[in-house]
Formats: sequence, C-alpha cells, structure tokens
Amino acid sequence: MLFTFHGLDGRAAATHAALTTGFALAISGRPAIVLRIAGPNDGVARLPRTMPEGLTFVERTASAHGFSADDLGDMLGDGDPQACDVVLDLPLHLVNDSDLSALADLSILVVGPGALEERLAASAIDRLNYEGLRQPFWLLGCGRSGGGPDAKRFERSMRSLLGCKAHDPSVRCSFLPVTLAAPSRSEADALADGCPQPKTVRQGVLLLAAVEVAASERHAARLDQDAFVEALGLGERTLVSADQRRLSERLRDLADDLETLEEGGPSPEDLDDAPVMRGWSFQVGRTRVIAGHVVDHPTIPSGRAALTSDVYATDGRTWARTLSRLYKLDSPAVAMRPAGLQ
Repeated sequence: MLFTFHGLDGRAAATHAALTTGFALAISGRPAIVLRIAGPNDGVARLPRTMPEGLTFVERTASAHGFSADDLGDMLGDGDPQACDVVLDLPLHLVNDSDLSALADLSILVVGPGALEERLAASAIDRLNYEGLRQPFWLLGCGRSGGGPDAKRFERSMRSLLGCKAHDPSVRCSFLPVTLAAPSRSEADALADGCPQPKTVRQGVLLLAAVEVAASERHAARLDQDAFVEALGLGERTLVSADQRRLSERLRDLADDLETLEEGGPSPEDLDDAPVMRGWSFQVGRTRVIAGHVVDHPTIPSGRAALTSDVYATDGRTWARTLSRLYKLDSPAVAMRPAGLQ
C-alpha cells in the first residue's frame, strides 16, 4: 500500500506521523519505506537511514521542476514499491498532484495542536486546487494526547473553520478517528534516532489501523470511532479512545479550564464532549472526589463504577472539573441542595 502525509504548517508534524506509521508497519512484520521529499526551502531531517528491521528511511530533495510519480522509482533507490509498503512525507502542494493522488491508497493532511495551526490549515485548504484530486483527503490532528475527546474536538473545530466547505462535494475532506499524541522529549529523541519507544509504537499501530480502515472506504463522508472499533473487531471503544496525556499536559489543560470557568462556566460544546457521571456523590477526605457510574469516558468502559481524580471546580449540580477532565453530572445518588460555583 502507499500512503501520503502532507504537512500543512511546516513539516515536522507530517514527518512525525509518517515515521510513526513506518515503525508500526515494521513492527507488524511488513517491510516498509518512508520517503521524505524536501522542497527547495524545506529543512532536511537527516534521520538515520538504518531503522528497525524491515524499515528504510529515504530523504530526497525535489528538483526545480518539482516531484511527480515518475520520480518515485528513482528516489526509492533499491527499494521495490511492489514488495513493500511505502509512506511518503510530502510538501502540501503535492496533495493535488493527479499522478500521486491516483497512486496513493490514502492522502492525509496533518494539522498541529493549536488554534493557530487549525486556522492556518483551514486557510491552506481553502486555497488548494482540487481539480487534480482523484480521491478525498483525510485530516489528522497531531500533538493531541487526549484520545477520543481530542479527535472529536479537532473535527468540530476544523469543520467550523472550513464552514460549508467541509460538506462541499468538490472539497471532499474527511477526518481520521484518532489523533497523534505529542511526544515527550525522550520519545521525540528516540523517534529521530530510529529507536521508537513502546508508547510511540502503540500510537503507530493505532494510526496505521485507522489509515487502513479509512483507505478501505476512502470516499466515506466520515469514519467515527464506533465504526472504527467495529471495523477492527475490538468491541470496546476505550481500546482506541484512551486518554494518553501525561500529568504535565493534564495540569496545563486544567489551568486553561479554570481560567475559562472563572469567566462563566463550561460551554455547551465542552459539556457535550464530557463523560456523564450517574448516581454520583461527593466523597470528602483529604481531597474531594466524585464517586458514581461513568458513561462515554475515553478510558473507562461505560457503566463502570468510577472514582474521579481531585475536584477543582464545580457548580455542585450539573458539572465538575477534576484534575483530568470535565464531567457532566447527571442524577445524583441522593438529592443535593443547590450550590454556587465552588
């Protein structure tokens, strides 16, 4: 198979995604080549050519006339694209190359983690020439460690920025049901050295699965997490939607949310994304937590009894923000008196 990853803002995120997918292919026993094409003004990654067994990394600079499918064989060198999987890391302008679009099993546009990256991506997508596209392209949120909730937020945000264009049949963009987590410093160093850590490999296997499921139905309007889980035959959504944020990321997100709560509480969109706590009650000890049965949690199967992390803010009736996330409070275990922001 042949997959293409295109960087929308810089190239690091797309290279991260392409390498992670290549590692997953190699770990799965499938020989693969990751070919990175640098534009005239792009930086060169200079990654080691020797990678884990079964994976080859090749980096080439596009000539003045650009890059086309005719150049692919020459750039792969001794690699045989018929005998292995090929992952291309390409500049954005090649997403509408008609020859490459026809060769690729799936074309993915990679978007960075922040609101600015999303706005830049939407602007770049608006300016693309779609006449050369032989297939839809798919969007992947990168640097987003929150699992299923982050994938939903990314899709909602990009659809809002793209407006009606996301539903315009001439544009034809869809969203992968996973995101790629931000690597720690040690994970990023190991990735660049060609020695991925276990967490990187797990992310790669999940990303590869999402890419292959999307490639099998690449003209679908969307691929939601439930359909993805069903296609993999896993049966439990938390196996693909788990929250992978480290403590430092959770604390940064908590600080951002506390500032927002001081200005008027969570938005309806935030509450829509939040897991639901039923039959809940506050448990007071050295710190305050909530006990109850959780629904739509990214890591805990629905209906399970759960104990949250420390509660940092709540209105005492409808929502609570813990160390890890926002919860929507449903029916309490016992009737509660109304309370203000705490």
